[in-house]
Amino acid sequence: MSDSTSERPEAVPAPPTPAGPPTAPPTPVPPTPGARRPGNRIRVIAAAVAVLLVGGGVAYRALAGDGDPMDHVEVSGGKLVVDDSDSYDDSDDEYCDDTDIYSFNDCDADDDTEPESTYEFVYEITNEGDEPANYSVLVNAFDEDGDYVGQTYIGAEHLAAGKTDADKSEFTSYGTFEDKHEVSDIASVKVAYVERMALAN
Repeated sequence: MSDSTSERPEAVPAPPTPAGPPTAPPTPVPPTPGARRPGNRIRVIAAAVAVLLVGGGVAYRALAGDGDPMDHVEVSGGKLVVDDSDSYDDSDDEYCDDTDIYSFNDCDADDDTEPESTYEFVYEITNEGDEPANYSVLVNAFDEDGDYVGQTYIGAEHLAAGKTDADKSEFTSYGTFEDKHEVSDIASVKVAYVERMALAN
């Protein structure tokens, strides 16, 4: 017998055994019919906003391409018109009566009511664009020195392309005038502002 011990190879630890079968990658779940993915919703909203912005820009360019709306409006022919048909002028007036006890309707009574006066002018609004439109127009009045007196409004609705709306308008004594001016102070009128709007439909 010999004292030498047989050489044994060193023990190598065995690899750990998995606790279960190998894990497979998750299987994608098909979307539920009618359900929206969050990413798609954001894309749809962004696309809608882009369409609105582009559409608004196209509408603005279409209207801007029709020229300056101030060139679509003309005013002329202004004159002061005095209506004194309601004043007492003589004894033939049907309202005068000397036989009753009242004095306010005597035939020789002075009427303190001033005759109604207006400043009339003619306007023309011509749609020089390619589509129907509505017009809102402000007209300023001036005295003989060129000082501002007051303002009035005229307009046209659903005016077809190439068509003209012509009519009379007026400043009345019921208007609000600058610096104690009156209708009788008006000597001229001028277009101050024009807004041309595309129809909603």
